[in-house]
Amino acid sequence: MFTLFKYLVWLVVSLMFLMLATISISEFLVESAIDAPYDEKLTDYAQMLANDVRVDDAGVRLRPGAVNLLRSDRNDRIFYAIRDHDGNVVAGEPALAYVVGPLRTGVPTLQNGQVGEEPVRIAALQIVDPHNPAQSLTVQVAETLNKRKALTEAMRTQAVALPQVLVLVVAILLIVYGYTFVLRPMQRLRTLIDRRGSNDLSPLDPETAPQDLRPLILSINGLMERLAVSIAAQRRFIADAAHQLRTPLAGIKSQTERALIERDPTAARQALTRLAAGTEHATELANRLLTLARAGTPLTAPPVDVDLMGVVSDTIAEHLPNALERHHDLGFEGPPVASPCIVRGDALLLRELLSNLVDNALRYSPDGSAITVSIEGDADGAAYTLAVSDSGPGIPPDERERVFEPFYRGADVVAPGTGLGLAIVRTIAIAHGANVTLATGPGDHGLRVTVTFQRQVALAA
Repeated sequence: MFTLFKYLVWLVVSLMFLMLATISISEFLVESAIDAPYDEKLTDYAQMLANDVRVDDAGVRLRPGAVNLLRSDRNDRIFYAIRDHDGNVVAGEPALAYVVGPLRTGVPTLQNGQVGEEPVRIAALQIVDPHNPAQSLTVQVAETLNKRKALTEAMRTQAVALPQVLVLVVAILLIVYGYTFVLRPMQRLRTLIDRRGSNDLSPLDPETAPQDLRPLILSINGLMERLAVSIAAQRRFIADAAHQLRTPLAGIKSQTERALIERDPTAARQALTRLAAGTEHATELANRLLTLARAGTPLTAPPVDVDLMGVVSDTIAEHLPNALERHHDLGFEGPPVASPCIVRGDALLLRELLSNLVDNALRYSPDGSAITVSIEGDADGAAYTLAVSDSGPGIPPDERERVFEPFYRGADVVAPGTGLGLAIVRTIAIAHGANVTLATGPGDHGLRVTVTFQRQVALAA
């Protein structure tokens, strides 16, 4: 709150400094604009007097009408002086200051000066001396600054200071309005959010905020709703993982204790064998959990071109010894190995996806079954379909959506497993913008899992 108040004070002070700077600049411009017409009038007077100079035996003098015209101004006093080529006043006001600087014949020169203690504006003009053409006379006309000062003060007040003050007042009112109706509600919203506990993801009430802030609150509510769903899923996953790990760990502990107290070597060996099996199961479960967690985390590395043919070749080679041990016919159908099938993604995760599908097919198919990995492209070449078909018991249609849930295993499943394989497959597929579908395998038995990739789909954020 204090920081916000300091910001508002800084904003008001900055506006005041800006107003003062604007007034100073405006005053300079106003004075220049006001001087221009008065200076032009003064030079006209100088030209007029130069035309009315008379030289006779009595000396230099002005036509009487010209002098009367100079005395007709009711606000300012106008002085004149005529000087010879030596600068001596031969007619007019002797107290008028002498012209400083060079003069040009016929071109008036303007400068500031004084008559006694009174400041004046002086226009000076050099003319040819009618009595002696080889020499020159200087005609000076000076005007006091009363009209200029009065107009400058009026313009400073009415056209400069008053509008600037009005603008400053309006700006301060707008700042107060913004603080009252925008910043303060945002501050209250911030305080409300800061006071919430880490587990409180309930939606904010949009009616408590101004109309302009309601879209922001709705967006925050949407984010909190998505966070609540994500956190709930993570909690379920952690609870399920803890439950699933508890069983093999309890078995490992039990078999370890039995092996330690067993006196019969044969019985001890059996306990150690079961201990090794339990350890292997716990290790597999932990590895699957880590894989699922990694697959569900947004990938920071940018997607790259991955050849599905290479993924298939490496995965089949990895599982071929296990397939031969159980007399499975593990094969491939699709384009020639030399033909690349490029998708965008993460090569390690795509290998994990296919490895889980092949592992499930080997695990659930009876010995001597045929397991086929295939790649197909659509008609326009915009997508590739990766499929694994087996001869196992298959999955009933009413369970095909539930098997993607972590740790779910059908009631009729007897083969060992963790219940994470298809959950990992779908999570990786979603991260790659792919779709996973389950169907009955060839010959209306077994299972066929298909994963459809778009060629240039980037990884999900």
